[in-house]
Amino acid sequence: MRTSSRLAEPSAPRLGSRRPRRSTLVALVAAALASAVAATLVLTVPGDDDPDPEPPTASQASAERRAGVTTFQVASLNVLGHSHTRPGGNRPGWESSPKRMAYATQLLESSGIDIVGFQEFEPQQYTAFVKLMSPRWSIAPGLDAPGTAQSKAIAWRSSDWTLVQQTTFMSPYFGGQMQARPLVQLRHNVTGQLVWVMNTHNPANTRGNAQKYRDQAERIQANLVNTLRRQSPDVPVIFVGDMNDREKFYCPMTYLSDLESASGGYHEDVPGGACRPTKPVEVDWVMGTPPIAWSGYSTLKKGLIQKTTDHPLVWATATVPADAAARAGVKRVVVIDVQGLRSPVVNKAQAPTLAWMRENGASTLQARTVEERTTSLPNAVSMVTGRPVGRKYGGHGISQASVPRSTTVQRAARGYVASMFDAAHDIGLTTALYSGDAKAGLITRSWNNTNGAVDRIGKNNGRRKIGPTVVSDNDATAYRAARDRLRKAAPALTLVQLDEPADAAAAHGPRSKQYRAALKRADIRVRRIIKTIRSTERTAGSTMVVVTASSTGPSPAPAYKVPFLVWGPGVVRSDLYRLNPQYSAGVPLRTRYSGTQPIRSSAVANLVTTLLSLPPVSGSRVNSKQDLEVFGPAITGSSRPQP
Repeated sequence: MRTSSRLAEPSAPRLGSRRPRRSTLVALVAAALASAVAATLVLTVPGDDDPDPEPPTASQASAERRAGVTTFQVASLNVLGHSHTRPGGNRPGWESSPKRMAYATQLLESSGIDIVGFQEFEPQQYTAFVKLMSPRWSIAPGLDAPGTAQSKAIAWRSSDWTLVQQTTFMSPYFGGQMQARPLVQLRHNVTGQLVWVMNTHNPANTRGNAQKYRDQAERIQANLVNTLRRQSPDVPVIFVGDMNDREKFYCPMTYLSDLESASGGYHEDVPGGACRPTKPVEVDWVMGTPPIAWSGYSTLKKGLIQKTTDHPLVWATATVPADAAARAGVKRVVVIDVQGLRSPVVNKAQAPTLAWMRENGASTLQARTVEERTTSLPNAVSMVTGRPVGRKYGGHGISQASVPRSTTVQRAARGYVASMFDAAHDIGLTTALYSGDAKAGLITRSWNNTNGAVDRIGKNNGRRKIGPTVVSDNDATAYRAARDRLRKAAPALTLVQLDEPADAAAAHGPRSKQYRAALKRADIRVRRIIKTIRSTERTAGSTMVVVTASSTGPSPAPAYKVPFLVWGPGVVRSDLYRLNPQYSAGVPLRTRYSGTQPIRSSAVANLVTTLLSLPPVSGSRVNSKQDLEVFGPAITGSSRPQP
C-alpha cells in the first residue's frame, strides 16, 4: 500500500521564465468536502432604518467566486508532427497536418475535453488549432516561446479556465539536449480552483537507446512536482505527456512524487516495493496529485483518431474537492483597518464589538506591525501589498507618515508593486476602498488607470485595480459609503479605514477621553458593518471580516503590537498563534524578516488571497506561502486539537 514515505529527491530543475506576468515561480501560489454554518451575532442598533438591499446584476453575480467541487476532463494527445507527414516526410500517405488538426479538434469536442497537452505540435498545427478553436479555447505558450516549448503546448476551454501564470522548465530530449517544456497555472472560472498543468515529450529510442535521458527527465519532472507541492500544497499538479515509457515511467514517477495515474495502478511506497500499473499500459499519460480523484479513464484508438495521428487520445475526468475557504462558503472579504487601535482596549468595556469578535472568531492581541515603522501609512501599504517597508527586504519603500501627492508606491519602490487589489481585480473580482484617512489617496493613485499594471490574466479588466473609492478626512463619510455598497452590491474585496482613534491618540494621548470616545465610535461602526453583512442576503453567511490596525498611535514600548481579529463562515473561537504554531508571539518586538516570524498586520494581503482562492500577491513576502490559518479543524480536516 502507498504510504507517505519518500525516496531522496533529485536536484532541483532549472526553471525558465516564459513571460510569467509579474510573479516568479519562487513566489508560487499557495482541500476535502464539508460545509459550515456562519457564526451568529445578535447586536441591535437603535435607529437603524436600512433599506432593502438591491439584487445584484448578472455581471456582479457572475464575478463572484462560488464554492463547490471542480470537475473537468484532461487529455494528452501526440498529434504526429507536421514534419513527419509533409511531402518528403517519413510518414507518407497521411493527410495534411491542418486537416489532421481539424480531426483532432473534433475529437476533443466530442469527448468533452477541457484541458489538453499536445506533443509534436508544430507551428503549422498550432496555427490551424488557433484558427479553428479561438476564442473558445486558449493556448500557451505562444509561437514565440523559447526553444520548442510551443511544440508541447497546453490548451483549455476559455469559458471554464483562465490563465493565471505561465513559465517553462528544462528537461532532456534526444541526446540529452535540454529543452523547454510548458508549465501553466489555471484558475477555474466558477469555483476559483487553481491547478498547475505541466506537459512533456520525453525522448524515444528512434535515435538510439534514450532510456538514460528518459530517466533523467523523470527525475527532473518528479522534482518539479515536489517543488510545486511544497510551495503550494493545496494546488494540485496535473502532468500529461508522451513519456515513451510504460512501467519504467509509472513506477519511478509514483515513487518519487505524489502523482497518481488516471489509469490507476498500485505500488508500495517503499524502496523495492511491489509496483503494478493498470494494464494495458500506454506511453501517453495523464497524472495528477492529491486532492484530485480520477475517474473515467479512456483511450481512443479506432475511428477518426486513426486518420489524425499514430497515437491514441488518452483522457480522464478529474474531480477536485473544494478548498477550505470554498467549503466554508467564503465569497467576499471585508478588511477593516482601525488606525490607532491598541491591543489593551479590545475588551467588553471599551470595544464591545471587537471583544465579541474575539469571543466568536480567531484572534490575537499579539500581532505586529512591520519591523521598520509603526505609523499608519507605511503599514497600510504593507497590509495591501504583503511587503515590508525597506527596499532591501523587497519592500514597497513608503517609509514616511505622509507623502507628497505626486508620490506613488511604484515610484517609492522603483518598480511595480502588486497589491491584493491586483490579485482580485485581474481575475475578474470586484474591489472597493473606503477610507477616513486622506493619506489613503496614495493607495488609490498607486493602482489607478495610470499607475496600475496592464491586466494580462484572461479578460482585460483594465489597469485600475480598485473599484468604487471614497477617500475622506472623515470616518463617517467613508463608513456610510462602505455600508451602502455592502448593502447594494458587495464587492469581493472591500477595505475600510477608520482613522479617528489614531487622530485622537495623536492629539490628546491614547488614554484620553477623546481617544475613548473615538474608539467607541469606531467600535459601533464595525458593529453596524457586521450587522449589514448579516442582514443582507447576498453577504450573509459568505463574508469574512478581518479587523486589524495599521498603527497603534502614540503609545509606550509595545507600539509594535496590534490586534488581529477574524470573524466569518467556518471560523471558530481560537487563538491565532495556537492555530498557527509556525508563527510565534515570543519573538522580539522588532523581529526582522528571517527566521521565526510573528503574525503581522501585513499578513492581511495574502489572507485575503487565501480566502478568495487566489494566488499570493506577486512579490509579497509576508504570509506569501498563504499558511496563516483561520479555520477550525471541521473545515480544514486537520487532526490538530481544537485551540
